[in-house]
This record gives sequence, C-alpha cells and structure tokens, in this order.
Amino acid sequence: MPMTLLVSEWMLEHYRSVPIVIGAALALALVAIVVLYIWVASRQVRPRKTRALSVDGRSDGTASAPGSPKAKHMRKKMSFDADVDYEVNELREEEKELGERDANILWLKAQVWDETQMQMYSGLTKMFFSSFENEFMEEIIRHVETIEYAPGAVIFERSVHDGSLLMVSMGTALLSAFYEDKVYSSSIPKDECLTSTLVQLQTICHDPSLARLDLEARAGDDGATVLRIDQTVLKRAMELHPKNQLQLAQVALAQLDRVTTRSLIDYFGLVNHVIHPVPLFEVPAARGDVTRVVARALGLDFKELEDQFRLGCRIVDLEDGWILQDQKEQRSSAATDVYFVVAGAITIDVAMSSGGVNETLVKMYEATAGCAIGISMAITGDAGMVEARTVGPTTVLQLDGHVFRSLLRHPSFVSSCVKHVLRQYDPIVPMLDNFFEWIHLNSGDSLFHVGDECESTYTLLTGRLRAIQDHVSTTGAIVKTSNELMKGATLCALDMLASRRSASTVYAIRDCQISKMPRVIFDYVLRVYPDVLAHVTREVAYRSTSTLPQNKAFPLLGTRNTNASLQLPVGTIAVLAASKDACVHEFSSMLAKALNTIATTEVVSSSKAIEVFGGQWLSLSAIARSRMSNWLAEVESVNQLVLYEADTTLTEWTRLCIRQADHILLLCSESSEFWIDELQGLLRSAFERKKVEINLVRLRRDTDDMSTPMKKLDSRDWISYSHNIRVPFSKYESDLLRVSRRVTGRSIGIVLGGGGARGLSHIGVLKALEECGIDVDVVGGTSMGAFMAGLYAQYPKDLEKVVEKSRSFAKSMGSLWNKFCELTLPIASFFTGVGFNQIIHQEFGDIRIEDLVLNFFCISTDIVKYRTGVHRAGALWRYVRASMSLQGYLPPISDNGSLLLDGGYVNNLPADVMKEEGINIIVAVDVGGDPEWSYYEYGDSLSGWWLLKNKLNPLEATAQVPSMGDVSAALAYCCFEQNKDNVINTCVDLYLKPPVQHIGTLQFEKLDEAIQVGYDYAMPKIKDWMQRQPHLFSSKLRRQFSRERAAGLHT
Repeated sequence: MPMTLLVSEWMLEHYRSVPIVIGAALALALVAIVVLYIWVASRQVRPRKTRALSVDGRSDGTASAPGSPKAKHMRKKMSFDADVDYEVNELREEEKELGERDANILWLKAQVWDETQMQMYSGLTKMFFSSFENEFMEEIIRHVETIEYAPGAVIFERSVHDGSLLMVSMGTALLSAFYEDKVYSSSIPKDECLTSTLVQLQTICHDPSLARLDLEARAGDDGATVLRIDQTVLKRAMELHPKNQLQLAQVALAQLDRVTTRSLIDYFGLVNHVIHPVPLFEVPAARGDVTRVVARALGLDFKELEDQFRLGCRIVDLEDGWILQDQKEQRSSAATDVYFVVAGAITIDVAMSSGGVNETLVKMYEATAGCAIGISMAITGDAGMVEARTVGPTTVLQLDGHVFRSLLRHPSFVSSCVKHVLRQYDPIVPMLDNFFEWIHLNSGDSLFHVGDECESTYTLLTGRLRAIQDHVSTTGAIVKTSNELMKGATLCALDMLASRRSASTVYAIRDCQISKMPRVIFDYVLRVYPDVLAHVTREVAYRSTSTLPQNKAFPLLGTRNTNASLQLPVGTIAVLAASKDACVHEFSSMLAKALNTIATTEVVSSSKAIEVFGGQWLSLSAIARSRMSNWLAEVESVNQLVLYEADTTLTEWTRLCIRQADHILLLCSESSEFWIDELQGLLRSAFERKKVEINLVRLRRDTDDMSTPMKKLDSRDWISYSHNIRVPFSKYESDLLRVSRRVTGRSIGIVLGGGGARGLSHIGVLKALEECGIDVDVVGGTSMGAFMAGLYAQYPKDLEKVVEKSRSFAKSMGSLWNKFCELTLPIASFFTGVGFNQIIHQEFGDIRIEDLVLNFFCISTDIVKYRTGVHRAGALWRYVRASMSLQGYLPPISDNGSLLLDGGYVNNLPADVMKEEGINIIVAVDVGGDPEWSYYEYGDSLSGWWLLKNKLNPLEATAQVPSMGDVSAALAYCCFEQNKDNVINTCVDLYLKPPVQHIGTLQFEKLDEAIQVGYDYAMPKIKDWMQRQPHLFSSKLRRQFSRERAAGLHT
C-alpha cells in the first residue's frame, strides 16, 4: 500500500513529463528495431570470409567425401601398362601356385616318357583329354609314333583318313577342304591336332560317315614333324577303359553342338542346312511292340538292358502344339528326356538372334514317325536352345532322362546313339568341325596380342576376358582402354574380314572356354551358300559393335536396349559367409529361385562336386582341376547364370568360388560381427585384379519396429553395395527378387522430386506402380521427395503405413501454433528448426539410411563446400531434414564442417545420381510448381508501402509481385531447370509430372486429394510404358500385362 501511494504522489508531481518519457522510450525502441533490421539485412549480403581451398576443392584440407560406389571404383588409378602387367602376373602366379600343389605331378614324373611323348600328352590335355583316366592316357601315349614329312608331302589323302590321332610336333601342316574346283586350306601350327575329337569318336564307334570326310592334310612349306597314335591303339585302349568312351562322346558332341552348329546357325543363318532327320526305327504295326523295336535299334540286345529300357518308357498321346522341350526350362533340367515319334510329327525350332533382335524361334527341321528327339542333348547334358512341339495329334515313346543316362554306361548303347546322331548331320557340319577349335584358357593366359594377324573369329562361350585396346586420340597420342567381355562376346570378326592386325591384347580374367572360327570357314561357307552373305554381314557387324565393356553393358537410360533379354552383366555369382551364423545354403537356394525368374540358374556347391567327382577334386591335381573346370564350364554353358554356394569356412571350394565369380555376395546377420579375416586378402584381390563387384547382404529379423538400427559394420573400400534382406525368406521373396535384379543389371529406381505438399502425390504414383506389379529397388529424392522416399524405403509394399506416417506429418505441418512457437530472431532463419526436427524424427525414429529395407539416397546443398550433397549413410531424419531446409525459413544442418540446405537448389529431380548408382531402369516423378509469368511490371524499384496501399485500395487492381517466399521457392528450381531436359532425355525411362500445381507448397491438408491425383495420372502412363517397353520387365509381368491388354481389346 505505501508503495502505491508513493507512485501516485510521484505521478501527480511529474504528470507533465510522463508523455515525454514514454515518447523517448518508444523512440529508443524504434531506433533499436531499425538498427537491428539494418544489421540483419547486412548479414544477408555481406561477403563471407573464406579459407583458401585445397587442391581437391575442400576448404578444410581434408579428403573429399566419397561419391557413388561406381565413381569410387573408377577413381582408383595406376599406370595402365603396369597395372595390366601386374594383374596378368598375379593371375599366372595363382595358376602356378595351384600347379605346385598338383598331386598329378608325381604321376607324371613316374612316367618314363621321352620328349615327344610328353609333347603329345601336353597337347591332348589341352584338347579336353585331361578329363580321361591316367591309365587310359598312359596306354595311348606309350604308342606315339614320330613321322617326318617333306614340304608339301601328303599326311593323309583326300577322303582316306583312317581316324588316327595326329598332332604337329614341329613345323606346320595344311588342312584342306574342297568345293568344286577350289581348295580351302587352314594352317595347323605346332602342338595342335590336325582333326577334331569327332574323328576319334567316329573311329571308335565305327561310324561309316568317317569315310565321307572330304579332307586332306599336307606338310607346310618348311615341312612338318607329326606325332601319331594309330586308330587301333585308340580302339584297344577304349576297350580296356570303356567309360572313357562316354566322356569322348560328350566332348565331341558338345563341340559339334555348342561350337560348330551354333556358329553355322548364328553367323551364317544355316538353320535348315545343319540337320536332316533320319528315322531310327521302323514303326511296328502293334503298339505294344514299339518299346522292344526302339530298344533293339539302340543296341540294347540283352534282356536285362531291354527290361531297364522298358521300365523307363511310356507311350504318350499328345495334342497339336504340345511343347515337349522348352528352350528356357530345359536349360536347367537335370536330365533331358528322350522322345521317339510313333505317329504324327514334331517340329524342332531353334532360338536365334539376328542383328541384335531378341531371340526368336526358327524352324530347324521336322521329325516324323520313326525319328528320335533329344539323344544328343541327353548325352551331353546340354539342352541347347531348341524347342520341340507337336504338329497335329502325335504319339511318342517317352524315355526318362535318368534312365537314358544310366544306360550310357554300356558302350554298345553309346555307339548306337552316336552313330544315329551323326547320320542326321549334313556332311558339311562334321567336315567343318575339324577347322573349328575349342580353346581352354586358364586365368591369366592371353588369347592374342596387339599386332597379331587376325585370321580367326573368337566367341567367348564361358568365363570372362579383358581386352586392352589402343586408340589414337585427337592429339595423336596413344590411349589405352580396358573392356571386360562376358559370355557370348565376339572378337576379331571385322579385323579378320578386313585382313587387319589386332588392335587389342586379350587375356582371361578367369578360366574361359572359347570358340575359334578361322577365316577358311567363312570363305568355304560363302562359296557353298552364297545367299547367306547378307546374314553374315549383318551378324558380324552387330556382334562387333555390341561388344561393350562391363561397366557400359547397357545403353543410355532412356533409350531402348533391344538386346536386354540376352545380355547379362554377370555369368557367375558366389555366395560367401561373412559371419559365423550366416545361412548360406538356405539363402542360395532361395536366391536361385528368384534368379530363375530372370535367367536360367543352377546352384553348384561342394556337396554337388563330391556327388560328381567323389573326393578326387580335392587332390588339386591338374587332371582333377581340369575335370572340375570342364564340369563348371558345362554347367555355365547350359545355364545363363551359375550360383556358387561357398562353404562356411575357407576351404578349397570357397577359394574356387571366389576365383570363378563375376559377382560376390557376402552374407551376414544383423547382430554378428564381420568374420572375413581369412577371406579379406582373396576378396580384395578379386576386387582389384578382376574388378569383381562385391556386395554385402545383411539379414534382418522380421520385427514390427523397423526403426530399430542394425549393428553398425566397419566399411570396406572393396564392398561397393549393400542389401538388407528380411527373414524368413519365404515371407519376403520380394527382397530376394530385388537382389536378383540388382545383380543382373535390371534394378528399377524411382526419384521423387521436391515440391512441398505437392509431394504427397508421390504416394499415388507408388500405389500405381505396385498395382502394375512393378517393384521398386532403389529410391532417391529431394526435399519433400526425400521425405516420401525415406518412408517408402523403410516400409516398402506397405503403403498403408506410408499414408499413416504422411498423414501424421501433414497434421503437424498444418499446425499454426507449432509454427508460432518456432519463430525466432530472423538472423539465420525465421524458425529455429527445433519443432520441425521433432516432426521429422517422430516419423523416422533413429534408423540409419544404411539400415533401410530399400537402398536410399537424398540430396542437399552444401553451402560451405559449394557442392551437391548425396547422402547414402547416416541418421535418416537428419539428412531428410537437411534436404527439406528451405533457405530463410529453416537454419542449415551443420554436418562435419558443412552447412546443408534444401537439395532443390542444385538438383530437384536427381535422376542423374540414380544413374550413377548403376540403376538400369529409372522412373522420375516431378511435382515442382510451374513458373508464374503474370507478375506486375513495377520497374527498377519497389516500395513495400506502395504494395500495402495497393492491396488495401478496393478501387485499384491488385498488383501481382513476387514475395520473398516466391523468390526463395523459384531459386530452388533455377539451377535444376537449366539441365532438366538433358537429365530427363539421358537418364529417365519414364517421366511423370502429376497435375498437382493447384496445390500450394504448404497445403498439407490436401493429402487425400494429392494421392488420388497422383494415382489417376500415373496408372495409364505406367501401363502405356509397359506396352511400349516390354523388354524391361520379367516374363511374368509381360504375360500378365498381355492378358490384361487382350481382355481390354476383347471388351
């Protein structure tokens, strides 16, 4: 009370001075506000003090952050020649080490052989005789004869070759074929045989077609020394060791089919000139006698063999168009069934490609009553590229493939089958087979060098090659480039036809099998069939221009890859355990099922190797390794992909898996430590020397809370990518399919652009993609697109959860009270960012980017280091928040010396970043606002007071001028818009721009409308895209869409 009286008394005494005091206080407050305004404004335009930049562009002198995995891999450079020499030497050292551990060396040293016998043994092991028993080889090598021929002397006369085994020991020989009045000769160098293994097979099986072999051999200009093993020796050795007859038949017929026949079809288009079907048996009148007649025709004269044959047979009546052998499904079949036509007919179609067009089936021949289908394929185990279907109602005798394989233990059965197979070939095929060569290269061996004469064309059947090429730059300097060649690659075709020397050096990265076709075959076939010249020219041109390096195995995204169904960037995949509790076997089995949806796949493991070879392959002998190499090459040749299942510890089999792999998957669980100390040296060597891509696969338990972070693993520079797979595998098959698409270069990525509340329409686009059956493998985004991409990466194929999280976010963003509470002194921004951080963290939790189900990245703008920030690891919420930080509204995120703002300032639709990730198919969704061009022309200056008066005056038209928010929003698109068209044309396969421009940047309450607009817009666009680009999708999706389209046309 006394205090109140004192104040009242003071007010009465000084009442005249009170207004002056109040006015002074207000004036001081006004001056303070003006000074603060001027100071804040000066902070926005004052040049920032900068430090001197280091040579790599960073201001702190530290190393720049790594870019994409692909860029990180490519930055590793050494002297090119030194690097190549080092790699080749290392590969040879690896082979040498295996040779030093070779248990077969002791057997060789025990043989009392002279130099010529050792030379013959060495030459035969290169001809795939290495898989034969030592006893068989010892028997024939003991009878080697040495014959010297004068220059031009006849080694064997035309059409009188007796089937003896002949190999050039010194000098050269000429093998000649004849047509009309012209002779076609090929030079046979030292250590090569004059004829193919087919001649020896014909000799042993007493095939009469050997007498029709129109060939002649003479010594070269300098004479020749020839090593000879008489055909009687071969026959006697085969009688003593009969199981080698089947191995010889498999080798000879495999070369005839995989090398000779395929080349005549693919290069020359001789589909109808290769096989002319001949009946095996005469169809009996009584249906019950068919089995007995066929058994006798196949040499099964003993009752027990005939009974075994009868138990494996059944007579089947088939309708018109019934497929007996499917060219895709039969590739992975363990044993091919054999069919004997009793009535009706079966047409045999062969898969072939012409000039880069996808594989098509072309009729090869038609088998009528009495003919057999599939004998050669059942012998070799190679289902080939053929399809057999009935023509009209047809009756066949079906022989189970496993029974057929068991009967092959009997030499008489093998001889009868071989003679029937060879009777059906046109005489030109076995004759030209003697000119083809089936080459086996060990890792590190060279195929040819720069400057070598190109007298042959080479086709890679299995394995991987590296080609080092010399190019002349615009300045005249010699520039070297390195290409990796995969299965099916063709080399030297144009150089051979143009009689040029090779501009490349080619060597094997891992064990390879190669088909060699000399020029004489081109000359001979074009003379006999001159009408195939157009096909030859088209095929050679396409094969030569389509041989791409592995890292450029796909054309520019946005252009159509017409050979997508044929090209695979890998042929072999190895699965290794990176932790002690990794379930390698279960994962490999499930992954193989997923891979089979893309390409025919077979799993090989140490247990399968033991089934085939027993424990012999563990001996490390040259013969054992050769047998293993031939077996693996056979598996690879009949399948598009081979999956190597490694042991859980470092064994010889695990070493072989790493050595054979084009791609390695390291499997570990979410809670286990890396356990790869023993493997690390081998893996780093595979990455650096062979450029093998190594991916980490982390297994994650199925939990409701996907925001729980996984155990953090130390990074390895040789691990280029990681996958998170949820278990159990049976529940999350989509995760395995995602890995399959990534490994085979068929991943689908989607980039989501920024645009505030308009970005909610991304949910509708994702819903349309899911309903069309398209699974997204990688997601990336900017600003609001980063938020939506992060949610989808955390909850793929669970759009209900994504909508729930988005609705919660939209509700929080629509709260005016939250915005008011965040207001701060506008020095760095209008808002503190605390509340916005809480909103983002509430939706994402503590999960890290590397723990998301789908691979994810987002974009930010680093205003300290003047660069684009691409974030692939770290706390998800922080980097999404950085990507959404609009300048002036939110403060930048401070991150290890960087200040990160909204990524829209540099890249609002990061399709180019997605392409750098190695993604083959890219969908881009742009929700950016359209530019506003109807602004009022106010001249060179603009008064805010005038604008206020204009808006308050109802009699004056309102002037439209850009606000500070409009300017800030426009800046977010300026940089990107300049390069937008180029990015879309070169990186994007499907560009979508939903019509959501009517939705304001902050109108998050329109969530449901935005989702529906995005869905209604995207669905027809996606369906139309799938119609126009069917090669981009799996056969399952193509069939599904074809049915939907047919139903639509019908209605």
